[in-house]
Amino acid sequence: MLGKLEGMKDIIEQVNRQFKDPDMTTFVCVCIPEFLSLYETERLVQELAKFEIDAHNIIINQVLFYDEAVESKLLKARIKMQQKYRDQFYMLYDDFNITKLPLLQEEVLWCGSIEEILHHFLNPYELL
Repeated sequence: MLGKLEGMKDIIEQVNRQFKDPDMTTFVCVCIPEFLSLYETERLVQELAKFEIDAHNIIINQVLFYDEAVESKLLKARIKMQQKYRDQFYMLYDDFNITKLPLLQEEVLWCGSIEEILHHFLNPYELL
């Protein structure tokens, strides 16, 4: 039994070293531009920092972008609310890599959707 525990200790120490090496492991935080998500992302970043795990990448998902053609008061209010929290993400994490992804019409469940997400990573979102 003692031998198994010693073997596990070595594996745990190796995994721990890999998690702390930013060339081998990084954590990408994915959130939405709302209060609770901002709060939980901050808690997550602090916890990962305690364990010396790199987490300098944030994806802000489901972003609504302003378009002058928007007539809905509700949608305009939502865009304004999201902008407030996006600004807070940029203030809190000014040294992080932040990527914004737009709210899509459909869930990302299949390869075509993943290709659309990849397109948004490679090309900043533009209003059509």
